[in-house]
Amino acid sequence: MQQLRLHHCPERELNTDDFTLVDVEPPEADQAPLQLTLRYISVDPYMRTRMQSDGYGYISHWAPQSILSGYGIAEVTASQRADWHPGDWAVGHLPMQEMIAHDGDGLRRAPPGDPPLSWLHPLGMTGFTAWLGMSLLGKPQADDTVLVGAAAGAVGSIAAQLAREAGARVIVSAGRQDKRDWLQRIGFATVLDHRADDFPSQLQHAIPEGLTLNYENLGGTAFSAAIEQMRPGGRIIVCGLISQYQWQEPRRAPTNIGHLNSKGVSIIPFVTPDHIARFPEFLEAMTPRVEHGELHWRLDIRHGGLSAVPNALIGLLSGDNLGKRLVAL
Repeated sequence: MQQLRLHHCPERELNTDDFTLVDVEPPEADQAPLQLTLRYISVDPYMRTRMQSDGYGYISHWAPQSILSGYGIAEVTASQRADWHPGDWAVGHLPMQEMIAHDGDGLRRAPPGDPPLSWLHPLGMTGFTAWLGMSLLGKPQADDTVLVGAAAGAVGSIAAQLAREAGARVIVSAGRQDKRDWLQRIGFATVLDHRADDFPSQLQHAIPEGLTLNYENLGGTAFSAAIEQMRPGGRIIVCGLISQYQWQEPRRAPTNIGHLNSKGVSIIPFVTPDHIARFPEFLEAMTPRVEHGELHWRLDIRHGGLSAVPNALIGLLSGDNLGKRLVAL
């Protein structure tokens, strides 16, 4: 069977030479109670941070020859557990290899049938991240003016809709025309281009009164522009800095971040593992919305198995996705 590993830790922009696909023996039938076949693997920006030599201590780092991993959907092919059956779907953090021996702990189970793809997006970790940052920490209200960057991506698209549902005025941005078109189709009236040279003036023109809440996904010049538009007493939820993940100093703060002190703006960074105990609360809140079609969500699925993962991640970091990126095996 095939297994995807990190060849070496990149010190520059990620490329396909940083990965290696190896052939290994499949797991033995008695190695663990469950035998799984991987069917879908999630590709997410945080994976690039796991390749950094330091920083981002909330999750373990990959070393050269580490087996890559991610949230995935696997089919149960054999089970020695009474609560799992062949044909069930197992969803959780899984190694990037075609066949997996697993004890079942920490996995969510879905019955046979169509794969539960929503469990990798609005009802999975990207949805959880959006709900945590926006609903639990940001707490948008009807009198808020909210900015969500990268709003056609997996997290941003859900976060923006949650802010709108709360009654706030929501400004969104995306770096490609088809993404902005999609955001307009799902009802956002003010859609900006955060890659445009004049993004700071676009933002100022759109919200001359300023921002009260910024859900920060981008970093870089877009973050700097948002800082300039923050109103006194506002808050910034720092979810990610995707535009910086390929930098040698990916956690570098904007040069104008000191302006926030005089405005009394709160900066609230978060990482999902610190809040994992809230996952059942998230599912209770979000499952009806998904089942009733109240949320718009898109999957961006690449095919080709594990060999497609490197280019899927490299492309994601440059913004070539529209929606939640998965790779099908």
